Amino acid sequence: MGVALRSIRVSRTIRVDVETLFQAWTDPKKLMHWWRQDAEGWAFAEATIDLRVGGHYRLAMTAPDGKVHAAVGVYREVERPVRLVFTWDWEKPMEGAEDTLVTVDFRQTDTNVTEVVVTHERFADPARMGRHEQGWTELLRLLEGAVS
Repeated sequence: MGVALRSIRVSRTIRVDVETLFQAWTDPKKLMHWWRQDAEGWAFAEATIDLRVGGHYRLAMTAPDGKVHAAVGVYREVERPVRLVFTWDWEKPMEGAEDTLVTVDFRQTDTNVTEVVVTHERFADPARMGRHEQGWTELLRLLEGAVS
């Protein structure tokens, strides 16, 4: 019998057009301005993106101790500029970590106003959900700062 799968959802309304947000999420030169943890000593490390269904990505940040943390996965859906769906795992997975699925929806709600909704699902271990929810919330705040 399978494990009950769990998901988290975070969103943020940002005063910028949908195309700008999609580019900020998919262009390594734009990701460098916001992809990291929102704490002192964290920095963007690198981004490699093959933006197509079946294409791979690697998004990395450096911790204050110099250790690189890289998320890796494969794009399942690319619908420019409104949706990205990709698998999510850590390059050096922690024991018990599982391959999860992330959906990012960019919903233009008004002229130059877009709601970004991140749904992260397939968590087999509910203990991992809280940290990811905090991480996505921080990233959306950093994204807003980078594009505003």
